[in-house]
Amino acid sequence: MFGSTKCGKCESAAFRVQEITPADSSYKMFAIQCSACQTPIGITDYYNSGVLLKQQEKAIADLDQKIAHIGNAVDQIAYFLQSTRR
Repeated sequence: MFGSTKCGKCESAAFRVQEITPADSSYKMFAIQCSACQTPIGITDYYNSGVLLKQQEKAIADLDQKIAHIGNAVDQIAYFLQSTRR
């Protein structure tokens, strides 16, 4: 059984997430810090990478579908042009 996490500075067991922008950085991050003394105990990414990946997968699938529709339209146009030449 694991014990509860405590701040290494003040022994508090209450924590919060604080948005930060590190100096000379283009990206925001989240600092996990002690609620009592604000000592940081960890850093995590601002964006959830899994959610961003799923959004990109959906966007790619949507583009694939649009490209397939365009391909079908081009095939129909080519068929029409070939049939009018005969």
